Amino acid sequence: MGLLDFLRSEKRDNGNTFLKVNSPMFGANAGVAVDKNSALSFSAVLACVRVISESIGSLPIHTYRVEEDGDRKLDKAHPVSKLIQRPNQYQTTYNFFSVAMTNLLLEGNCYFLIERDGSARPTALIYLNPDKVDVIPFEGNLFYQHADFEQPIPQTDILHFMGTGFDGKKGKSVLKMQNDTIGLSLGANITAATYFGQAAQVAGVLKTDHKLTDEQIQRLRNSWNSRHQGPYNSNKTAILEQGMDFKPISISANDKQLLQSRAFQVEEIARIFRTPLSMIGHLEKSANYNSIEALSTDFVKFTLTPYLVQLEQEMSIKLFRDNEQGEYEVKFDTKGLLRGDSNARATYYREMMQIGALSINEVRQAEQLNRIGEEGDVHYFPLNFAPIGTTEESND
Repeated sequence: MGLLDFLRSEKRDNGNTFLKVNSPMFGANAGVAVDKNSALSFSAVLACVRVISESIGSLPIHTYRVEEDGDRKLDKAHPVSKLIQRPNQYQTTYNFFSVAMTNLLLEGNCYFLIERDGSARPTALIYLNPDKVDVIPFEGNLFYQHADFEQPIPQTDILHFMGTGFDGKKGKSVLKMQNDTIGLSLGANITAATYFGQAAQVAGVLKTDHKLTDEQIQRLRNSWNSRHQGPYNSNKTAILEQGMDFKPISISANDKQLLQSRAFQVEEIARIFRTPLSMIGHLEKSANYNSIEALSTDFVKFTLTPYLVQLEQEMSIKLFRDNEQGEYEVKFDTKGLLRGDSNARATYYREMMQIGALSINEVRQAEQLNRIGEEGDVHYFPLNFAPIGTTEESND
């Protein structure tokens, strides 16, 4: 049976199609619709998606030729290098990877069609809406059925970035896996907006033992508001007449519990996306510069690196021709995100130059400075360093 016959005869029913396609998901306990747009309306979800997608989109990415001894040499002239810098006619590198990561983080999958020329060289990478793509296993290979294409697309012509999954063929959407958690966050957000928007909140009351007429109450209200209402009148001394007393009203236990619940939901969302709270503007009281710097390093190692490895491997397999496999690869450069402050970098460079690991030009390139010529390629080492045994031989 051919692939087209298989597609015509195969009945792929994954449940209620109407509910899956036309309806958003509902948190079973929260009762709030969860889809891409509603999830992004919660600030913590938006912040996590932005910090991950924008961080990866801003990273430099290069094409390298792998030598027989394992050394990598930058190859800017390779067609794949030029393709990555301009994936298609309407996207930059930054936009390409930020769109890819936004889809991957929320949908669990991201697809790009690889357009090729007559020599099988990729010439463009075209975004495909994940909602219109169906992954079809057939005779040991994967094919991608898209609503806008009559023929199924072989896996060699699709860049498929996938999230957490069970079969290696398609990723699971975080909105489906965590719809109760996200729905609860959205529900708390709506509850807070409704409560504070509709509830009557007062900062305090003026008390007196005397009976006041309506005219006196209105005069007192106008006088108090004119003297103490607004940002320019705050912290002014109040002068009260006729034994009057001002009693401030503190936040209620219900208000405080609602605020604590919202703060906990922010932590829950950050846990789902494996994002440090400091990266999404949720600073803890115990946070300081050193802890935030360590968390930023962990963010690169444990949050970004798994995504970067997947992007690199998928592109290296699909974008290079068969005779180039193993000889070329694409790599993101994360040194900029892992750099410490100026003093730490200076100490690192000095120590690396002293043992001959880095040259002056390599240090300047790491700092995005121009080379100083061929003399900057010389590697130095201390004269009192020598391989074991050479000193004794020279004495003899």
